[in-house]
Amino acid sequence: MEDTGLSDSLFSALRKYPKSQELDPIENFITEGFAWLLRNKQVLARDFVDYLNQKLPEPLPLTHLLPEWKTQHTFLGGQIDMLADFGQFALIFEHKIWTYLSPGQLDKYRKYAETNLKFSQGYKLILITGLTRQHEQKPDLALTWSDIYKFLRNWLETKSDDSLVRDFIDMLAEENLGPAAPVSYESIVSYFPVQSLEYNLKNITLRAAEADWSWVSERIGFHKDVPIPSNSVKYEKEYGRLGINVSTSWFPAIFIGTVLNSYPYKVQPSNYHLGPDFSLILGFDINKLEKFEADFFNSEEYTKLRSRLKQNSGTWNFQDQRFEVPKPNRWHPLHLRKPLAEVLRGTITFEEQVDRFILQGREVIELLLAGGELEALTNRLHPIARNSMSSV
Repeated sequence: MEDTGLSDSLFSALRKYPKSQELDPIENFITEGFAWLLRNKQVLARDFVDYLNQKLPEPLPLTHLLPEWKTQHTFLGGQIDMLADFGQFALIFEHKIWTYLSPGQLDKYRKYAETNLKFSQGYKLILITGLTRQHEQKPDLALTWSDIYKFLRNWLETKSDDSLVRDFIDMLAEENLGPAAPVSYESIVSYFPVQSLEYNLKNITLRAAEADWSWVSERIGFHKDVPIPSNSVKYEKEYGRLGINVSTSWFPAIFIGTVLNSYPYKVQPSNYHLGPDFSLILGFDINKLEKFEADFFNSEEYTKLRSRLKQNSGTWNFQDQRFEVPKPNRWHPLHLRKPLAEVLRGTITFEEQVDRFILQGREVIELLLAGGELEALTNRLHPIARNSMSSV
């Protein structure tokens, strides 16, 4: 059915309702409009459930059924924006435009679903937001309205050129919730926070560099017969990273800090939605030490190190950028990282964040050295390398 007598899009017309001083109703408008489409267009609803099923880590039960689409579903302790009720299973949707989740918001939905006897076959929690940086509190699936736009546009192109669906995606585009332009809305609203992030990270890192990191070089440093001052670490902001080198011999070097641009290291962020990673990067100077490269990386010690970290790196994400990627990174072969947002979670003051940098830095270095493989390797090869280089 098409409404041809309207001079403007139905959904854009809804958006022109005046907002109150307390609340911009755009979140409700989009939720109600999207739910209306899903209620009234069974093919679209079926394809949307299939789309979610492909993105969720586990297949959905009861997908042979069409759910009942409910909005503003109220329960004791909260209100769910949109609920797909399959009878014994539910998809719970939380919709945000530019605002963030309130503390513990998704936990309230989890508690409701887990104590609801009706949903005996479980539930999935799906978060849809305006920006990827709003993806928090670990839903089962996190999407943006740009993802919904792309799904609907593809549906229009391949299934049915429906005027109301087209009106809806036109409204998403008008609200900066459509496809990302070269200068995207997210990049615009993130510009000043990013500048602040780098400035504050620099100050935190410089303070953390004042801690005593000499113990690292004492265990694996190149100049083992030379006393190492406690303030020998080097602050570094280049090649897309901001942090400190706590072992600067390059045999190996150990960097601790934030990777703001992962492209030079041929890696992807451990969690794109949570932003840059706090990382340990093992470095090796190919120019100076190329003749020892094979002895270092093909050694029994390094093989054991890789195997141990691959099997158990705890809360850290392990990346082998030399042996397990199509294009090896010979300069930066090993990464241990986690999102910076998780590292600093719960901190408030500058001092707390400096302490967290130092604590997490020490933790990940200890993880690297825990098996003794790297220490044994450098102890074995250092005398050979030192003598060879001193004779050049």
